[in-house]
Amino acid sequence: MENFLKEPSMNFVKSLVVGRNEICDFSSIQEALDSCRDEDGPLKITVLSGEYYENITVYQSYISLIGIGSTKLIGNRYALQKDEHLREIGTFQSATLFINGENIRIENLEIINDAGPGEKVGQALALYNEGNNVTFKNCSFKGYQDTICLGPLPEVQKNGQPFSTPEIRTIYEENKSHFINCYIEGTVDFIFGGGEAVFQGCEIKSLKRPLNKEGYITAASTSKNKKGFYFYQCLLTADADVKNVFLGRPWRPYAKTTFANCMVGAHIHHDRWNDWGNIANRKTVTYKENNNRYIFHSEMKTVDWIDFIQVDL
Repeated sequence: MENFLKEPSMNFVKSLVVGRNEICDFSSIQEALDSCRDEDGPLKITVLSGEYYENITVYQSYISLIGIGSTKLIGNRYALQKDEHLREIGTFQSATLFINGENIRIENLEIINDAGPGEKVGQALALYNEGNNVTFKNCSFKGYQDTICLGPLPEVQKNGQPFSTPEIRTIYEENKSHFINCYIEGTVDFIFGGGEAVFQGCEIKSLKRPLNKEGYITAASTSKNKKGFYFYQCLLTADADVKNVFLGRPWRPYAKTTFANCMVGAHIHHDRWNDWGNIANRKTVTYKENNNRYIFHSEMKTVDWIDFIQVDL
């Protein structure tokens, strides 16, 4: 397994507690973050059980954000939502959690965008990460279309226009993240972007779309010299009756995605990969399937543009 992240070693210089209890320092996660913007050294924020209706921006580095019990961070912004100038806010302004720092650990948080399906509201992010060396452990990410975005983004949109994003204060040479024992759900391109990420022991669940339209798990936009997404020992599950879900399609031509030692449910399309309507992408993408176990093994098709190694069943 590719493990390229260093576990941050932290001796905390400050520790804060968020919750709705008299012992807590703050009742809002963002207030706790804002209170220590000028602090030097590692910070720990413990979040007590509860529902926090906030959209969070994290610009600090060397932070641990740890939930206790059932801790939910809930936002409901969406791409088609209008701002004060009656302009749509767009995909990347919708994130419930936005990160632009490094050496960050987030544990036992449920990060939710409950705006609704993309067919009604457009894209709606739970997480947009423009950080580096960010670790998520025992977290849940819930949404529909574009649940998780792992930057960096492409230079421009496909129409040549710039992206509208939250303020990116630091541009990192590396954008690496690690998801350990996490739950991630969505419908279309619900793990996407140009970042490098390992997903280890995670459940990746595809939700049902209206009219049971086809779904897509990943949409990488990897740069030529980066590694892309690596799923290791993950469980690919789905809502009842979901079918025709693809492992991935390329948001940009050099997308890289690997599924290794994973359990793959019968909801996955027998072709498994999609070229996003452009056959030229088949020559530039790096898609790999290594030693997975497929529920629909007897019906699998040979895909000649995929690096495929079959486990002995």
